[in-house]
Amino acid sequence: MKRTIASRDHVPGFTLIEVLIVVAVVGIAGAVIVPQMLTSGTLGVQAAARHVIADMLFAQNDAIAKQKTRKIIFDAAADSYKLVDENGGVLNVDWKGAAGTGNYVVSFADDRRFEGVTIKNVDFGSGSQELVFDDLGAPTTGGTVDIEFKQFRYRITVAEFTGRVTVQKL
Repeated sequence: MKRTIASRDHVPGFTLIEVLIVVAVVGIAGAVIVPQMLTSGTLGVQAAARHVIADMLFAQNDAIAKQKTRKIIFDAAADSYKLVDENGGVLNVDWKGAAGTGNYVVSFADDRRFEGVTIKNVDFGSGSQELVFDDLGAPTTGGTVDIEFKQFRYRITVAEFTGRVTVQKL
């Protein structure tokens, strides 16, 4: 039997119209949603919040592992903080620099990843800027740290008894 052009078998696939509609929808979504998600500074302040939380958890876990007090001392005026041991000496970790030089000091002012991010308010009881974890990893007091970039502000909260760390956008 001879085949003609009109008797071709049905081949599954997308029509040109279907492809164009999908491309148009994706283009509109990209034009509207992506700029809102990538607003300059939003990602930086969110990264800074995650960095502070990670350092709080590190200090808490280090206190438990070493069975010694650990502190995070914030300096809101300098937009920085440091992790210190039970004697007040800055913790030294190999992964923060060459062996023996990895002091655990974080400065938002000096780190270009967090350019423009500031520490607005720190309160760990009576205006204290120190978060202290005892040898069991429990904080001596709860409190908050507020970080900001332009109109974006986040509050990091440490629960008093449990040490649970949460963050919320203000």
